[in-house]
Amino acid sequence: MAWNQCLYQYCKARGGQYLGGREDDGLLVLAWKDRPLAVDLLRINGRSGSLSYVQARIPLTLAKPYALSIGPEKVLSSGVNSVLRAVPGLAGHAALPADFGFPEVTKKRLIRSDNHSFTKLVLGSLELRNALAACPGEKLELRPGPGEEGLHLITVATASAIGGGMIDSDESWYLGDDYDTFNSSSQAETARIARQIEAAFFPRMDRFLDLARAAWNAVTQWPI
Repeated sequence: MAWNQCLYQYCKARGGQYLGGREDDGLLVLAWKDRPLAVDLLRINGRSGSLSYVQARIPLTLAKPYALSIGPEKVLSSGVNSVLRAVPGLAGHAALPADFGFPEVTKKRLIRSDNHSFTKLVLGSLELRNALAACPGEKLELRPGPGEEGLHLITVATASAIGGGMIDSDESWYLGDDYDTFNSSSQAETARIARQIEAAFFPRMDRFLDLARAAWNAVTQWPI
């Protein structure tokens, strides 16, 4: 997997501060509304080995604690939403009904929040709904942090582990060339790989980060 190389090329084109070595440990920190927007890999060790997920995080401050979880699109989520609607207190969260009014976003997603009325305002953001529609395989979470300052954290993450290779899909991540190939002595080969990264990786990362930005805008648009 060539996460570091792809992220480095993205940093060169989009700006920000890149930190990373040679072991797919790359971290990119961009600026958003005077806050850091950080994107890196989350590694989880399982029975079959280490799995990697892309995650983007951005902090924000709210006047009151607020929690929101929006799962990726799944066909079964429509039925789960119906059950949660019938039992609002299930799992300690208020559940949004499947027919909330924006079925193109909510029907196949499992959505939970501890503030139903405020979440209605959040999902009323066209920017957020468009960003969610552009990232059907992503999950979005907002959780309060420690202290009394109203710190919160927005996290966008891939619901499925990512790997190498390029698949002909809008939801795929191009991470196909290894580090040695990327640092080839052939300038033509290096330029070819850079063009491939720009064509395949950049649009995917743009949509991913746009979802984090749209969530920030939607949550801060209204007083809680």
